[in-house]
Amino acid sequence: MDGKGTEQLQRPGAPRRPSPAVYRRRRLVAGVLAVLVLVGLILAVTSVVRALSPDEQSVPATVPGPTQSPAGSVPAGTPVAAEPAPATPSATPTAAKPAGSACPADKVKVSASTDAVVYPAGSSPLLTMTVTNTSDTACEINVGTTQMEFIVASGSDRIFSSMDCQDGAQDYAKKVEPGASETANFPWERNRSAPGCAAVASNPNPGYYIFTARLGQTSSENAVFQLE
Repeated sequence: MDGKGTEQLQRPGAPRRPSPAVYRRRRLVAGVLAVLVLVGLILAVTSVVRALSPDEQSVPATVPGPTQSPAGSVPAGTPVAAEPAPATPSATPTAAKPAGSACPADKVKVSASTDAVVYPAGSSPLLTMTVTNTSDTACEINVGTTQMEFIVASGSDRIFSSMDCQDGAQDYAKKVEPGASETANFPWERNRSAPGCAAVASNPNPGYYIFTARLGQTSSENAVFQLE
């Protein structure tokens, strides 16, 4: 029995039972491999999901992204008062007379008149200038004191001009409708005047006088009156 037992234990090629330490190492390796396989599966699923999902940074071409409002603009959604739409320019604009254009000189008529024909001694004539727009459209006429002149003469003798002693003359562009008129009155005190407001020794004598109104380069016809 002893000899047979010794022969069985020493028989070559017989399988040996692993020790407990070997079992522990095998279980540890198997656990590590299982963890690595699980992590690999999770990474693979995450990659697939990201590949199928739209890029968070991209914006579809059909959906406008938010825009930043410039300083002073009204934020989106804020109610504002409605404004008329700007006029669309015509492809072939027509030539139109600009607003505020001056009347042509040949369309401005100047007239002279007095409030009486005969003035007794001590009474002063009222000289009136009338300016009329004879064109067919409204336009501006400079009726300022820089353009107006009231002139009184006796034959070839220049008696008086409103510009001789004028101070602080000004321009005044007045819009006048077609066919409409503007008037200006000047009370003449039966005195003489000289250019530059030079001193004059005598005053007009009784007799007939001529009043002429002038606006710029346009003069009126003569208005005759008598001083007694």
